Amino acid sequence: KAPVSKAAKTLDNPLLHALEGAVPLPEQEPVFTVYDDIRQKLIAQGMPADQIAFIHEANTEVRKKELFSKVRTGQVRVLLGSTAKMGAGTNVQDRLVALHDLDCPWRPGDLAQRKGRIERQGNQNPLVHVYRYVTEGTFDAYLWQTVENKQKFISQIMTSKAGSLLR
Repeated sequence: KAPVSKAAKTLDNPLLHALEGAVPLPEQEPVFTVYDDIRQKLIAQGMPADQIAFIHEANTEVRKKELFSKVRTGQVRVLLGSTAKMGAGTNVQDRLVALHDLDCPWRPGDLAQRKGRIERQGNQNPLVHVYRYVTEGTFDAYLWQTVENKQKFISQIMTSKAGSLLR
């Protein structure tokens, strides 16, 4: 018979289990998420909860395909997600009317990727809106300016003649 350690005997003590059941554990504090906050505000304004979806809840390819179908047919009217989760391969452009950038990515290409989800062939709406939000007194304005400067620099390199860069 293998020796049983003193710790294992202590953990298997019925008195310890009785104490665990008698001592109430503290309730977990509710965690704030922007996604949940937006959902609650939309519902409070009268939007049916089943018309709001989070991309991260579609955690399999089958669920993602089902969700994208619901967005394309208009059953889901608001889809919330990150650039990484809703980037390449997200083909839901059929009925999109607005894109809301709640944050600023570090790379200009990520902005193009976001905008590419809505401004594309197959969208039934010829006019779409892109909204970008900046919080006063935060790092937001600096970050948006930095990304704009990066894009200008990239554009200059892409449109310049190679020889002129060396002068």
